[in-house]
Amino acid sequence: MSRVINTMELIEKSINNINERYDMSIGNINDIYNASDNPFDMICNGFRFGYMQGMKAAKAQQKARKTS
Repeated sequence: MSRVINTMELIEKSINNINERYDMSIGNINDIYNASDNPFDMICNGFRFGYMQGMKAAKAQQKARKTS
């Protein structure tokens, strides 16, 4: 059961801590919802979207470090 609590704690910590450039919009949520066949697809699609947004944020951070 602690795994679920840790998962939800991590999600709670993300609130107001995600740069809005990399956060999900209502449009993103609707796209994921409409493209998913079932709840499991929706979770996986949401994870993949978040992963790619995280990669984009990490690349931007690396680029900013190189230019400063």
